[in-house]
Amino acid sequence: MGKLDGKVCIITGCASGLGKQEAILFAEEGAAKLAICDINFEKLEETKKICEEIGAQVLAVNCDLSKLEDLENFVKKTVEVFGPHIDVLVNNAHNTTKLLPMLVKTDEDFYTEFECGPLAMFRLMKLYYPYMKGHSGFGASIINFASKAGIEGTVGHSVYASVKEGIRGLSRVAARELGADNIRVNNVMPGGFTDNCKEGLKHQSEEIQTWAEHAFSDNPFGRKGDPHDDVAPIVVFMASDDSHWMTGQTLSADGGVCITA
Repeated sequence: MGKLDGKVCIITGCASGLGKQEAILFAEEGAAKLAICDINFEKLEETKKICEEIGAQVLAVNCDLSKLEDLENFVKKTVEVFGPHIDVLVNNAHNTTKLLPMLVKTDEDFYTEFECGPLAMFRLMKLYYPYMKGHSGFGASIINFASKAGIEGTVGHSVYASVKEGIRGLSRVAARELGADNIRVNNVMPGGFTDNCKEGLKHQSEEIQTWAEHAFSDNPFGRKGDPHDDVAPIVVFMASDDSHWMTGQTLSADGGVCITA
């Protein structure tokens, strides 16, 4: 038996990177129905095909997280295809802007990351709430994605760190407010080296590329984390009934990069 047998799960940002690996592992762990979305629909279809071959029923929807109408359409299609019972919402997707010093970053950078980050998560939690509330047993699970950048104050990440810390605050409030409806809300801080990371670094300066190469391996294990084998299992745990007594928490799936008291 899988850890997610029979569950109806929603994951954003599944065309590539960690989101893709989460969708694949969710299917491998028995998720019966997966609703996935991304702005890159062609690659999203590839993820859908892989998950269907594993055995999951998959709905793939083209979605721009910064647009409310796209989010509403995603939720509407999910309920139309899978019915009004949703077990898991994984707010994985996030659109990042170029890493630059704070004094060089622009308002547009902030709006871009805010709209696709905490605002999109805020909207999706509200939109999916009617279909997640009041489940019997161990209830429903919402998993949002934070980052160590906010905890460490990583140079060049002023906007990214701001919105990611905002997500942690939003999740803590949601955990308190939704607990009575048997919905738990937690954060994951991932630390895996994905194909998205590789592609993104191509557009950065040589200095940033050198820093990143070291940073992704700068942990007690001395290696880069694998998104499927190292990070996605933590997300599966948070989605599974095993995490039923956890809410308002942040789990670091980063190999010990961010060790704090």
